[in-house]
Amino acid sequence: MTNSDVVTRIVNGLKATSKDLHISKRYILNIAKTKAKYLMTQKLDEGTLFREEGIISTIECFKMKSVDVKSCDIFEFRLCENLMKSCEKIPEGLFGKNGSGILSVTNIDGSISYTYVSPRTFSINKKRKHYSKKIKYYYIKDGYLYLPDSKNEIVEIRMFSTDKSQVDSACGCKDNSSNNCKSYLELDFVCSDRLLDSVIRDTIQEVASIYRTSQADENPNMDENQKTQTTQ
Repeated sequence: MTNSDVVTRIVNGLKATSKDLHISKRYILNIAKTKAKYLMTQKLDEGTLFREEGIISTIECFKMKSVDVKSCDIFEFRLCENLMKSCEKIPEGLFGKNGSGILSVTNIDGSISYTYVSPRTFSINKKRKHYSKKIKYYYIKDGYLYLPDSKNEIVEIRMFSTDKSQVDSACGCKDNSSNNCKSYLELDFVCSDRLLDSVIRDTIQEVASIYRTSQADENPNMDENQKTQTTQ
């Protein structure tokens, strides 16, 4: 379902509450996206979102670059022999109580899988006598992906993303020009199918409430019929 489809359903629902409603489609869409993100984050925390294949995005060919270990602002990573940092921030995704909605980080052919690690845990592991370089780690700070003790220049990321257009832009090995030509209404609305009706219902309720409040502030002494007449 596209953003346009979702906005149309919401607008049609709003018309049932007020015929004189004039609110921008982008504003309505932003509220719907916020509702979808909130509900999906709840399901992520409950561990029930992982069955939803339709909202899982894959970032192919996500580019990394080598950074100076000694000047790294993550102190614990100064113990690394090599350190890679993503050239761009990871697209916006879900982030719950148990961490980010990243499902996997691998090298391009899937032969190496990276495990999430905090800087403190990495430092402890690094100092152990039997530290294994075969175990690869990743960490995220300020939206950037870090790969300690790695020289890998390209990775693939599977994640719960809230914006498919950002994912497409982050992919480094395919032409994204077709998506760049699309309007925001033509892009896919990212939401679990099980939650879509709730998102639309909650958005209708919030937008209608905001509209009624704004009308009451503008015309505090008029009822709804009077307000409609004064705007015609």
